[in-house]
Amino acid sequence: MSDFLHTKEKAILALDGLNLKEAIKITKVLGNKVYAIKIHDLFDTCGPTVIMNLKKAGAKKVWVDYKLYDIPTTARLRAKALAKSGCDIISVHASGGIPMMKAVKAGFGKGEIYAVTLLTSHNEKDTKELYLAYSHELVRRWARLAKDVGVKQVVCSPQELTFLSRDKKLKGMKYIVPGTRSKGEETHDQKRTDTPANAMRNRAEKLVIGRQITKAEDLVGALEALEQELASVQ
Repeated sequence: MSDFLHTKEKAILALDGLNLKEAIKITKVLGNKVYAIKIHDLFDTCGPTVIMNLKKAGAKKVWVDYKLYDIPTTARLRAKALAKSGCDIISVHASGGIPMMKAVKAGFGKGEIYAVTLLTSHNEKDTKELYLAYSHELVRRWARLAKDVGVKQVVCSPQELTFLSRDKKLKGMKYIVPGTRSKGEETHDQKRTDTPANAMRNRAEKLVIGRQITKAEDLVGALEALEQELASVQ
């Protein structure tokens, strides 16, 4: 049996789209084998008590992935409320700007904050239509805004890792990467994707993994396969 050293440090397990019973079942099996559990709609349906329930089931950390985006005062109040829920990690849209991110930091306190750049569901065509810019331009700009405000962990697709990690103005930043799928796995609504191994080679700090694991018949076996893929990276 694997000791899951790599997934404990590098994998964040996304439980989006599951009910509480399913989420607790999976967390009991895998919660101590990954860095954190990520939720979104579970917080909507179950309220703050879901944090306590997941931690009792074995989650080491819980990330409420609300991607805060609002005027600074409102964003601060939501971050403060999330901090009171007992969650360990929240996310904020870097595109909301420096005052908003500062407000979120003030509201959340000492927990981890991840600044989201461009959603992985957007391809280049989508990005140009929505923002009149190339994806690389936007991601770099928003990552630099996050660094300026002291949010040092940025969410980006695996396709941006190479140029971000080489940007001298982003020295010291860490990259949280959704949109990875092992070879042969369905990408679903993700458009800017790569494999977990390639993402790690390109200096991803952590990987957000969901359906590849949560929909597997053998949960431990699926995570073991990911562990071996991450362990293969030199």
